[in-house]
Amino acid sequence: MSSERVASSSSSPYSLQRGKACSNCRKRKIKCDGLRPTCTQCLRSARPGDACEYADSGRTRTQMLEDNISRLEARIRELEEPDDENAVRLHLPYNFSSQSTPALMVPPQTGSSIRGSALSSPTNTQRNSNSPSIASSSGHGSTYSTFQEEPPSDVVHQLLSTFLPHALDMGFFLNVSRFRNSALLPLPLGHYSRPCAGLLSTVYLLGLHLSGDLNNQESVYLARALAHTANILSSTHPQRIIHAIQAETLLSVYFFRTGRILEGKYHMSAAVSLTLGTQLHKIRALPVGSGHPSVSPLQQISVAGPLLTPPIDQIEEGERINAFWIVYTLSNCWGVAVGTLSSAVFESHGSTIDTPWPLDMTDYEQVMLNASRASRTYGADFGSLLTSQELLPAEHYSVMTVQNFLRQVPSSSVKEFSTMAMFAKASILLDKSANIASLYRSDMNADEASRFGATFSSLNNLIDNFQSSLGFLPLNQHASSSYEFGTILTTHTLAYTATIQLHSVFINNNPHSRRKALSAARACVAILRQVDMSVMSHINAVLGSCWTTVCQVFIDEIERLRRTSTATAGVGIAGGSRLHSRSSRTESWGISEGGLDSISDGEEVQLKGMLEKVFATMAVFSIESPLIGYQLATVQEAFQSM
Repeated sequence: MSSERVASSSSSPYSLQRGKACSNCRKRKIKCDGLRPTCTQCLRSARPGDACEYADSGRTRTQMLEDNISRLEARIRELEEPDDENAVRLHLPYNFSSQSTPALMVPPQTGSSIRGSALSSPTNTQRNSNSPSIASSSGHGSTYSTFQEEPPSDVVHQLLSTFLPHALDMGFFLNVSRFRNSALLPLPLGHYSRPCAGLLSTVYLLGLHLSGDLNNQESVYLARALAHTANILSSTHPQRIIHAIQAETLLSVYFFRTGRILEGKYHMSAAVSLTLGTQLHKIRALPVGSGHPSVSPLQQISVAGPLLTPPIDQIEEGERINAFWIVYTLSNCWGVAVGTLSSAVFESHGSTIDTPWPLDMTDYEQVMLNASRASRTYGADFGSLLTSQELLPAEHYSVMTVQNFLRQVPSSSVKEFSTMAMFAKASILLDKSANIASLYRSDMNADEASRFGATFSSLNNLIDNFQSSLGFLPLNQHASSSYEFGTILTTHTLAYTATIQLHSVFINNNPHSRRKALSAARACVAILRQVDMSVMSHINAVLGSCWTTVCQVFIDEIERLRRTSTATAGVGIAGGSRLHSRSSRTESWGISEGGLDSISDGEEVQLKGMLEKVFATMAVFSIESPLIGYQLATVQEAFQSM
C-alpha cells in the first residue's frame, strides 16, 4: 500500500474551502492542510482516540457516534417525559392491524418445527401466537438504533459466505445449511424462525474478522455481538439455550484468535457453564437400570426438570451432541494453550460424561434421510414411531464415555472414528498429558512414584495407539479446501503435541523422552509438508500453541547438540584422547560410532530447516491471528538468542 499523502484539491494545502477541513481540526479550531489519509496537524498531534476523518468521504465514525448519542438522548427524554406528544406510545400487543408488521412474532405453539422452552415463564408460554414485540422493524423512524440493526442484505450474504466454509474451525456445531437458510429468511432480526440475534451478530462479527475488516468496522460488530449475546437467555426464542452456547463458543474463539485471552476465557467459561447446566454431557446416557447411575445423587436433587425440550429430529439431536463435544474439546485445547481452563468440571462430584461420541453432521443427515425413506416405504405411522423412539440408532448410547476411552475399553459407538470423535479424543489426550506432566515432582516417595509411573505409562501407550489410528482419518484423502480438513489437520497435530506435553518434564534428563518428543515434533512438521497451505485461508488458532511447542523442542535440541559438540571438542579427537565412554554416550544419543561431529552438524541443519518450515507457516496465519503473531515472535526471539 502506498504511503504517499495527497492533498484534497489541486490548490495550496492551506487554501481549503470552508468546511473541507478534517473533523479533528474543526473541533480544535486549527488550520488543516487537507492531506489524505492524515493531515499534518493530526500527524503531529497523534493523540489516542483522535481520528483524521473527512465529511466528504462518507459518514465518519464520529458522526455515527454523535447520531447514536442523539438517539439515546431522545429515548431518555421519552422515558422521562411520558406526556410528550412526540414520545413513542406503547400499546397492548394482543391486537394489531393487519397493516402492521411486527418485528418479533411469537410462533404458534403447535406443530413440530417450533416449540416452547421449559425456561419460558408462564406468561411467555401462554402468549397469543400473533402477539408482536414492542420493537418495530420499520426504517429510520424505528425505535431500533443503528446498533441494533443488521447489516444490509448483500453484506449479510457476503459475511455468511466468508464464515460458513470455515465455521467448524471456529467452533461451529450447528447444521450449516439449516443455519444459512434460516439466517437469510426475509424476516426481522430476532424473529423466531431465524437464529437468535446474539448468534447472528456473532457470526457476522467472525465473518467480518475472517474477511480482513477493510473498513475498520470490527469494533462496531463486536459491540453489537456482545450486547445481543448477553440478552439471549432473557429472550423467548425457542432455541435460545443452544444458540447462547454457540454464540459464547464463537466469541471465545474470536477473543483467543485476537490475543484477548482473559475475554476468551470468560466466554469459554460461559459456554462450559451453559453446557453443564443443561446436562448436554448426559445426552443418550444409559438409563439407571443399566448398572451405572446416569447422574450423581447431588444432581438428582438439583435439577427440577429438563431445560431443553426434546429434539424434533435426528439433526437437532446431533446438534446438541456436537454442542457438548465442541465445547468440551475447545475447553481442553485452550485450557492447555492458555492455562486455568479445565473441562474436569464435567466429571466432578461423582458425575461422568455419558454423551456418546459425536458423529459428523453428514452422518446425522444420513440417519434422518434413512428415517424419511423408511417412513415413505412403510407408512407414516412407522416414520412417526421411528422419529419419536429412535432418532439415532439404538446402539448410539453411552456411559462413562471419556473414562472408558482412557481405560482403553472398546467403544460401541456407531462411528468412533468420525472426524468430530477423533478431534475430541485428541483434545482429551492433550489435556490429560498436560495434567499428568504437571503432577510430577522430583521428591516423590516410592508409592507416589509408582502410581505416577503407571499412569504415565498407560497414557503414553494410549497416545501411541491413537496416533496409529489416525490412518482412519488420513490427510491425503481430503481436499485442503474441504469443510472438515482444518479439523483433521488440528487432530493430527494435537495427537503428536500430546506426546511432547507428556514427556516435557523429562526431555532434558531422559534420552528416551527426548527422542519421543523430537520424533513427535518431526511428525508435526511432516504433517505441514503434506498440506498445501496456499489454499488454506484460515485455521484453528489453537494450532499456533501446538506449533510453538514444536518449535521449542527443536530449539532445545539444537542447543543440546551445540553443547555436546563443544564438550566433545574439548575432550580432544586424536588418538588416545577418545574416551572409552564415548560409545555409550553416542548410543544414548541414537547416533552410531564414527562421524559424530559431521552428523551433529547435519542434524542441526535439518532441525533449522524444520524450524523455518514452522516459522513460515505461522507467519502466513499471523496476519489473521494476532495470537499466532505473538507466538511466532516469541519462538523467533528464543531461536535468535541461542
